[in-house]
Amino acid sequence: MRRTPAEKRTLGLWTSVCLLVFLVVLLLWVGDLALQWPVLLLPVLWALISLRPRRGWS
Repeated sequence: MRRTPAEKRTLGLWTSVCLLVFLVVLLLWVGDLALQWPVLLLPVLWALISLRPRRGWS
């Protein structure tokens, strides 16, 4: 079963939010947020990629 572009977008945003929450909790628990904040750009990049326009057939 293929996913629609809206479903793909929602799944990508959901995944990026989960990743962001996981990384923030992990950084607060183990790391130093002031030093390692650039790792939080990964979920932001993931969200931007998931928001890009998609064709209906792909």
